[in-house]
Amino acid sequence: MRVSSYVIAAPLRAQPFGILLHGLNGAVDKVPRDLAVSFAAHVGDDAVDVAGELALLPSEDVEHLRARGYLTSMSAEEERREMLRITAVLHESDLASSQASMVLVPTYLCSLRCPYCFQSHELHAGKGSWGRLMSPEQVDDAFEVVDGFRHPGAVARHLGLADVPVAESGDLTSLRSVGLFGGEPLGAPTVDVVRHIVRCTTERGTNLWAITNGVELDLFRELLGPDQIAFVQITFDGLADLHDSRRKGPHFRETFERISTNVDMALDRGTRVSARMNIDSTNVDQVEPLADYFAKRGWAANDLFDANAAVVTGSGNGHEQPVTHSELVSLTQRLADEGARIDSYELRARDTLIACLSGVQYPFKRVANCSAETGQLMFDPLGHVYACWEDIGRPNRRIGSYDGDGIHFDLEAAGQWLGRYPGSIDQCSSCPYALIHRSGCAAHARDRTDSLFASACEDFQKYFPATLGRAYESFEAELLSHQTKRSLEVGLE
Repeated sequence: MRVSSYVIAAPLRAQPFGILLHGLNGAVDKVPRDLAVSFAAHVGDDAVDVAGELALLPSEDVEHLRARGYLTSMSAEEERREMLRITAVLHESDLASSQASMVLVPTYLCSLRCPYCFQSHELHAGKGSWGRLMSPEQVDDAFEVVDGFRHPGAVARHLGLADVPVAESGDLTSLRSVGLFGGEPLGAPTVDVVRHIVRCTTERGTNLWAITNGVELDLFRELLGPDQIAFVQITFDGLADLHDSRRKGPHFRETFERISTNVDMALDRGTRVSARMNIDSTNVDQVEPLADYFAKRGWAANDLFDANAAVVTGSGNGHEQPVTHSELVSLTQRLADEGARIDSYELRARDTLIACLSGVQYPFKRVANCSAETGQLMFDPLGHVYACWEDIGRPNRRIGSYDGDGIHFDLEAAGQWLGRYPGSIDQCSSCPYALIHRSGCAAHARDRTDSLFASACEDFQKYFPATLGRAYESFEAELLSHQTKRSLEVGLE
């Protein structure tokens, strides 16, 4: 008998208990804190190492731990083979059920020169072919390509990567929402082509989302709303002084107030807005003031608005120290405790717990980390097709090209993206977080190892248990509050 290799343990802050989550079967149990701590310290070890804590439990509780898989008679290799079997099944399901997702890059031009941007400023300045705009004909060509991949599993089947049956005509799904990326997709040069894109999506009964700097969003006022550009992500790097020192361009030196006014306008038009904070050591102290600003502006109380923070590195002069994911999580969780509406990396724990507690079905539904691993097609104005937005503007990383004759895949490049999942990465096959973290960002893994088939752990194993514990505490408090309220209501009947 041994402690399963896939046990995840999380302490609860104000209780003498902890949470056990089985990363392979999805079981969740509340146990004495000492037992949770001991299991965390002895994942994969012989049960004798936790014998002291087990001896304090009734025999039926020990049997319960065994029945739930936390204690197992399987060897580590047998458990690993089971993980490989499960991930292979889920990967096949991902490829078979996923519809192609579509992102258009109307231009590589950008009105700002943010120092930490992963794209080059030469590209944003439009030097040479980088200054080209996507034409209406290219937009039509791209939509024709994606129209041909609207059957679930069509991209994987086209690439010969999955045994997906040809769908019947009645199985044709509606086109998913279409994304806009850049460069800057919502700037003065792109008004006409974006208007054409909106017409194309409206004809197909879908809408648009966009990642934009928000500086010239007012030029698109008539195109904003639930049935047109329904969602925008806009970045704030701090309050006005710091933000304006980082997010500026040749013709826009002070952008903070201009962007804020455009957020007001977008919300008034019914477009959902997500405020993104790109965090490093130079502006981590701005997260709390920004959260206060969002509240004072009235955005935090608006159901159409949310805010999140994410770690970036290399932001300018080379002297900044990176902020870790765990450090950022600790900050945003503290702010959440104080009533602020801002997230960083906590949502994965909440979503995992919901899936594990919500019913009898297997809780882990997929192993793809993002759409790039199931058939995302990103079309640029140079006729290139990419899988991942971190590759945009790097022709050596494209997965194909497109024109009036359709799409022309680089089978090897496209196949690598769709072939990545935890079961294809040796490190992940023995990791208790594999079905939760799903190997992390492939682009980040490649930047570190020069291969897509590597993990991007990025501190996940450190911060996930704490976020899991907090998520459980929140659910438990909500449940107890509901039960108390119901008891009072019954007492008054």
